[in-house]
Amino acid sequence: MKLSRLLSCVFLLSTLLLVACADNEKPVLIATATPGPNTPTASAPATVTAAPTSTMAVPTTQPPTPTPPVDKDTILATLDPAKPGNDISPYIYGLAAGDDSDPNYFTDIKPGLLRWGGNPATRFNWVLGNAWNAGRDYEFRNGDYGNPGKNVADDFVQTGVQYKIPTLITIPTIGWVAKNTDNNTQSLNVPAHGGPPVKAGSNAIAGYDPTANQKLTSVLSLPRKNAPFAYPPDPKSQTVYQDEWVANLVKKFGPASTGGVKFYSMDNEPDLWSETHTDVHPARMGYDDVLKEFVDYASAVKDVDPSALITGPTSWGWTGYFYSDLDRGSDNFKTAADRAKHGNVPFLPWFLDQLKQYEQKNGKRILDVLDVHYYPQGDGVYGGTTDDKTNALRLRSTRSLWDNNYIDESWINQQVRLIPRLKEWVDTYYPGTKIAISEWNWGADTTLNGALAITQVLGAFGREGLYMAAYWRNPPANSPGFSAFKMYTNFDGKGSTFGDKSVPVTLSDDQKVNVFAALDSSTGHLRLIMVNTQTDKEQKIEVRFPTALPAQSASVYELSAQTNNTLTAKSPLDISGGTSLRVTIPAYSATLIDLGKISGS
Repeated sequence: MKLSRLLSCVFLLSTLLLVACADNEKPVLIATATPGPNTPTASAPATVTAAPTSTMAVPTTQPPTPTPPVDKDTILATLDPAKPGNDISPYIYGLAAGDDSDPNYFTDIKPGLLRWGGNPATRFNWVLGNAWNAGRDYEFRNGDYGNPGKNVADDFVQTGVQYKIPTLITIPTIGWVAKNTDNNTQSLNVPAHGGPPVKAGSNAIAGYDPTANQKLTSVLSLPRKNAPFAYPPDPKSQTVYQDEWVANLVKKFGPASTGGVKFYSMDNEPDLWSETHTDVHPARMGYDDVLKEFVDYASAVKDVDPSALITGPTSWGWTGYFYSDLDRGSDNFKTAADRAKHGNVPFLPWFLDQLKQYEQKNGKRILDVLDVHYYPQGDGVYGGTTDDKTNALRLRSTRSLWDNNYIDESWINQQVRLIPRLKEWVDTYYPGTKIAISEWNWGADTTLNGALAITQVLGAFGREGLYMAAYWRNPPANSPGFSAFKMYTNFDGKGSTFGDKSVPVTLSDDQKVNVFAALDSSTGHLRLIMVNTQTDKEQKIEVRFPTALPAQSASVYELSAQTNNTLTAKSPLDISGGTSLRVTIPAYSATLIDLGKISGS
């Protein structure tokens, strides 16, 4: 998350129904069957150092060169449905809100997860039910975000229950939550930035003690009550207990195992508290600070609902994966004294290893999902700039999620390869831990360019085996970004999804197009999503299979300028057989082909 980003905490719970309709025009897609045998800082920090070379080396082996396509202008895609790859988790299609412009939003877009989070969630008072402090997002003021007299968190979970969408709740671990909903209650004389604590264990920094503002705006928040829970607790209580919140949620909605809240995230970006919540927590968090807060609260949540899955540490982004906030120092991470005190091990690997040791010692896993946030750092990308240069960068920068060779075109200026990197860290330091990107956004989701970026990101999440992800906050109803999500979650308006088992695809040229493939285990259908990132050139693609396709009429859905940037059903493809499928997809488009059950699937 960029520090300048203003995050709203109004949870909008409604939306717009978009039904794909038949297109009677001549389709742009052309198919023929071929007979034949079977990558929030304004300036760059010191160079980020990854984990030890033995565990972080970039693979150098490349896929075998496929047989050339029929002509030089055709891109060859090869795949074998009998050799599927990762399971595709439904939780990767998460959102942080709905859209109140239409009550059918959730029934149409069908997200796989609803996440309650964002900066103000750090200061949410669940006992009052509608009280936050906005932190630096809005002048360190308390408020109810337009929700007088409501229990907003309960309503949020109830929405998930109503639409059968799993929910994630962010548990405040900062120690202070809003004492009221009065927008005139505001922290005063807050410094522009936090800093290192004046001494170990102190929350004060040079020139600023947060005690007065803590009392002015907040009540104490603790992980455990260590006494019988109240249902509900006294709203006048001067201390809020987070395990009691979980107990109340379990009482109302049941445990995670029977449809209650499935995920609990241990707060939101603690590596930025010194900037986002400077008024009550100006001291920069170190390795040990983040670990202690996580253990105290995660263990308390698990004691109340052992079936719930715990996520953390919800690091803000790139520097947070390798360093603590304390490492920022006065030289922008060059010295990194806190990391040096911890064996010079990058923060996330260290965090994973510590929690593995916790499980070995206590016989209980309290970290189920390694959870990070990720925003593209290229100029204007997340910010929504839509000139030609930024649009091209927006699409290229999605490669930072998976491409071993892509150098991030930002201050990061190195290979991010985020999902492979996180998987390597988990395999090395705490095997069995799942991986989440619980906050992401590539910007410009009201444009076709932004929608194509979303299509590539969601395809990569499934192909690379990510377990959970949540978009910040939601693509507006009936927007191109909305259609991009629907391509994976409800492409036909009847509940059909992209699939639940990824099929690896090898491309002869992956710079102009991306092709994602998946099997639907409930029907045996194979589905392809093809993204053409070329602004002015349609693209011929030949898809080769190891065995012949059965004769069929395959459904086709397209998102392009020709469909008014809306996911639209096109004329079906008549396939007569053969081992390859030749199609031409429009410039700047995403196309889904729904093939019937084929041999090997």
